[in-house]
Amino acid sequence: MNISSKSLLITVGVIALLSASWSAGLLGVPYQMQTHRIGVCDVQVVLDQIPQGKAITEEFNTMRASMEGQLRALEADLRKLEQEAQQLTPGSASRRDVEKNFAMKNAELIWKKEDLEKEFAVRFEQRREVLVSLVRSTIEEVALEKQLDIVVNNISRAENFKVYVSVWAKKELDITLEVINRVSQK
Repeated sequence: MNISSKSLLITVGVIALLSASWSAGLLGVPYQMQTHRIGVCDVQVVLDQIPQGKAITEEFNTMRASMEGQLRALEADLRKLEQEAQQLTPGSASRRDVEKNFAMKNAELIWKKEDLEKEFAVRFEQRREVLVSLVRSTIEEVALEKQLDIVVNNISRAENFKVYVSVWAKKELDITLEVINRVSQK
């Protein structure tokens, strides 16, 4: 073999090695040239717009109003006891009885408030989880029909009212309205 044949062979070998490296990717990780279809769904908008979500919101607004009413009634009882105690002679047996009753009612108010908050949180979480599960399965159903590889949550709100969007996507990939429609029909 002469030098030009060896150079040609080495060059072909290097090109083959580079081609194999390129197709296998750096460090053995395959390099993929395929594209992935991405869908966007604002899950919070879905939860807010579907009839089931509106029903849960109404149910829990009613529950919260009832709980607040119970607490206001206990607070009114406390104010009455406080006014009654002020009318009585300090140190008298009747005033001590009213003050004891006030302390018991105050403890009852604190316990009632804690119990109501826990009950509300547990019931809300249970109901919301069922609804979120329904929305997730519907998102998967729509995504499979549209042959999407991934659906990302489009978040457009924050506590400080700045707008944050998780990704950019074409409008035709947004399946939010279709998910709302389908969940509404279930």
